[in-house]
Amino acid sequence: MSHPRESPTGRRASDFAVEQRDQAAVVIVEGDLDLLSAPRLKGTLTSLLGAGSRQLVLDFGGVTFMDSTALSVLIGVHRRLGPDERMAIAGARAEVLRVFELSGLVAAFEIFPSVDAAAAHVTSGAPSAGASAPPLTADAALMVGIASTAMPFAQSEEDEVERWLRLLRRYGEAGAVLASIGVSEAAVRGPVGEGIRVDAPGGDPAANVTEHAARIATQRRAAKIATTDILLAVMHVYGDTFGRVLAAHGVGIEELAERVAAADPAAA
Repeated sequence: MSHPRESPTGRRASDFAVEQRDQAAVVIVEGDLDLLSAPRLKGTLTSLLGAGSRQLVLDFGGVTFMDSTALSVLIGVHRRLGPDERMAIAGARAEVLRVFELSGLVAAFEIFPSVDAAAAHVTSGAPSAGASAPPLTADAALMVGIASTAMPFAQSEEDEVERWLRLLRRYGEAGAVLASIGVSEAAVRGPVGEGIRVDAPGGDPAANVTEHAARIATQRRAAKIATTDILLAVMHVYGDTFGRVLAAHGVGIEELAERVAAADPAAA
């Protein structure tokens, strides 16, 4: 893939590349999706479908900007998909996910934090595909997108938990649960001790949490990963560290688990 060029508008013009992942065609996009590049995206997708590709994954990890023109292209292609054709979006950044959210159309798309998860989902009916993880709800997708940006700046494991709590407090059913037990968006000041993360140090916190959340959602046979699944996954991934940070907010694990169960018994 060549490096994105500078567009006449001053933004980064998009470049496209296509890779095959099992039976899915992965369209890798880098740069800005706008009035200039949206027609090229449409051409790429329609060409793939015309050539017989039935499972499409749009790798948006390198997309730095998206406007309504590109969103219209995605909506148009999505609406023309046949019964045996599937399309999923992977790795979109928070600023791109906000475009979907503000449009009110985010629920119409299948959104995943990684290309692997998206490819497994769209090819789940194919013999060579592995287990398919459910897509994220609109709230969960936006939250994971923001977490992917925010977690690399965390100073400690406790700081990561605080960042998760602030995000969880703002979105979906998890936000309602945390608000009901008095967890605020403000971080607790002062040390709360050092914990040991379940996953190996150096891993991607957002990816680790989402992987656990996918297992939780799959176990309860949910169609999508909800914010409560993310909350339960954060509890598991960070273990004792999560418990100590939560206690610093004046809340116990048992009380939180009870509220989650009351909100969604299957999730608990």
